[in-house]
This record gives sequence, structure tokens and C-alpha cells, in this order.
Amino acid sequence: MKSILKAVIALVMGVGVYGFAQASAEYKPDYCAIDHDHRSHNTSYYDYYAKDNYYRAGPYRSNSRGRHNTRYDDSHGDSRQHNRRHRARSRVVHRETYRTQWDARITLVEEVYWTRSGRRQLVCSVVVRGYDAHHVPHRRLKRIANRDCSSRARIQYL
Repeated sequence: MKSILKAVIALVMGVGVYGFAQASAEYKPDYCAIDHDHRSHNTSYYDYYAKDNYYRAGPYRSNSRGRHNTRYDDSHGDSRQHNRRHRARSRVVHRETYRTQWDARITLVEEVYWTRSGRRQLVCSVVVRGYDAHHVPHRRLKRIANRDCSSRARIQYL
């Protein structure tokens, strides 16, 4: 009796899943008569209905006013003021590369960073790169940094 009940439940579940799959395959968004870009409420709207002028205008923009982002556009506003606000965060002052007896290179980079408060900070980075970078002793990095970095620079070993 239990096996018959399980078979009936499995049959009902199978028919339900099949019906759900058929219904979802035939899904079509509702027609919208309003004059606007229909991709705002359904991204696949134009797959089912005729393409209008909004579709032909280009990719959909979610900006509700329909304007493009003018924040970085030099044609709007003073570009010099924009460049002052968004200047580079660092500037390389000194760069040098040292060879090692292994398959690795030691690179020393001295940079000036601008902090959020507008202060400049001098940072000297010592980096070991290459296949045998793990063979280079830390003592050698310290010697290079002490010899070639500025005295007021903060030293970091990467």
C-alpha cells in the first residue's frame, strides 16, 4: 500500500514539475502601451515585442533622467578644476633594479604619496621578484634600503 502511495505522489510531483517547466518556457512579459524604454521594467521586453525608438537609441541606461554621467566629461565644467581634484595619488621619485646571483631581481621604488589631508609622504618600497625570490636574504634588502633610500622615507619590504 505504501509503495502505491509513493508512486502516486511521485507521479503527481512529476506532472507538476513538467507543467511548471512548460509554463515558464512560455513566459512573455505583459505588453506596455506607455511611451518609454521598456527595458526599465523588463530587460528582455524587446525579445518578445517590436523594437521601438528607445531600443534603437543604444544600450539601456538606468539613469531616470536619461542624461549621461557628466562627472568626468571635459566638455561640461572646468577641466582644470577637475584635474586638481582628481590628481594622481603618487609620483615615482627614484627607481632602481638590482641583480642577484639567483633568478630574482630586487627593485627599489621611492614614491611620494599624497594623503587625504593633502600632506606628502615619502615611501621607499623594496620588492623581490622572480623564480628564486625566496633565496634572497632579508639582510640584503635592508642593506639596499639603508644605502639607497632617502633618510626621511618610510621603508617597506614587499
